[in-house]
Formats: sequence, C-alpha cells, structure tokens
Amino acid sequence: MPMHRISTEEKIIHIQGHPVKLQKKNMKSLRLRLIPPHGEIRVSVPSWYSDKEAAQFVLSRWEWIMKQKKTIKAVHPLTQQNYNNGDTILFLGEPYTITIIETSRPGPPQIKGDQIIIEEKANSLPHQRKQKIESWYRTKMKDMMDSLITYWADKMGVEPQEWKIRKMNTRWGSCNTVSRRIWLNLELITMKPEILEYVLVHELAHLLERGHNKQFKSLMDRFLPSWRSLNIELRGGLPL
Repeated sequence: MPMHRISTEEKIIHIQGHPVKLQKKNMKSLRLRLIPPHGEIRVSVPSWYSDKEAAQFVLSRWEWIMKQKKTIKAVHPLTQQNYNNGDTILFLGEPYTITIIETSRPGPPQIKGDQIIIEEKANSLPHQRKQKIESWYRTKMKDMMDSLITYWADKMGVEPQEWKIRKMNTRWGSCNTVSRRIWLNLELITMKPEILEYVLVHELAHLLERGHNKQFKSLMDRFLPSWRSLNIELRGGLPL
C-alpha cells in the first residue's frame, strides 16, 4: 500500500522558502499532507485550480504545517540517526522519553511510566542502541501481528501464505497476490494499534480484490468501517 499516490500532473512551488509539491488531479476536494521522513509538504487540488489559488490554500494552513514539521521526527522515530538520552520516541502511538542506564549486564528495553529504559554497557555506540531499539520494536510488532493475522484472516476468509516485517521507505505495507505474501512496515509499531490493524486489513483485502476499485472499497467498508478516517490519519492528512 503506497504512502502516497503519484499525480498525473505535479510540480514544485515555493512558499515561505519551503518547497511544496503541488499535485493537480481530477478531484473536487483539497488535500494537504506532510510526508515522512522529512516532512515534505504536498498539496492536491482540482485540476482547474491555479498555482496562486493552491498557494493561498497552503498559506491558510501554514501554522498547522509548521507545527507538524517540528514534531514529525518524533512521530516517525525510525528516521532518526541515533536514539539519544532524553529523546522522545513513540510506541503504539504513545510518546516515551529515552533514559539510558549504563550496566555490565544490559537487557532489552523496558517501559516504565512515560520512559523507555535502555540498558547498555559504558562503551556502547549509538548505532548499537539503534539496533537494540529496532529489534525490540520488531519483537513487539511480531507478537501483536501473530494474533491479529490469525483473527483477520479467519474473519475475512483469506489464507496468506507468509507475512514479514521490514523497514520500508515508500510503503506502509504490500501484498503479492500471486505468492500470497504480505509485508508490513516496521514503523507501524510506533503508531496507535488501530493504524497497524488498518494496514493489515488493507493488505489482506488485496487477497480478495487486487486493485483499489469500488469492490475493494466495499470490502474495506464491510470489514473495517472506520478505514477511511484511519487512512487520512496514517497519511498525515488534514481533514477539510
């Protein structure tokens, strides 16, 4: 499932010194999004909109845009180079402050209150801490997905042959309808459980309908009625 769709007509315009990707489509509404990992600004407008009108729309939401750009690193922690003491990361949609404790016998990360405790040896390097946290993320996500896939596959009447977790730059999930293999983006574990579940149901639905046509949307409406609002939230959209 792509994080964003490619427009038939797009260009870069500059607003307040920031590049904005302007997409003109055959649509009636306006849509504004910030795309991880760097908070790229994208605006989609009807094909008859002028560049000036599109820029005015973006400027009307500028305060929201700047606020989102400041927090996008915390919202998408897997884009960080390191995980330093005092940094904030997310787990299942909740923020936790990293607290590093030096010890001779480090264990896995642990959540205590609003902190995530990272035990490590005194000579540990930042990339080792990053690997430890991402390994912990992967374990937690796998534990959740084992039961979720069993539940939803049975409810939807599908039989995926295999599913895996991996870091992906351009997709939240994907489904190979031939091999019946599903991939899920590791970063989903940083989001609230409903988002992770939505992406899973989306990919499982492709085992019933390959495209994103009316039949596919009808399947999503039947199995997960809240999918449209979750889709907007996942893509960083601003409801209009």
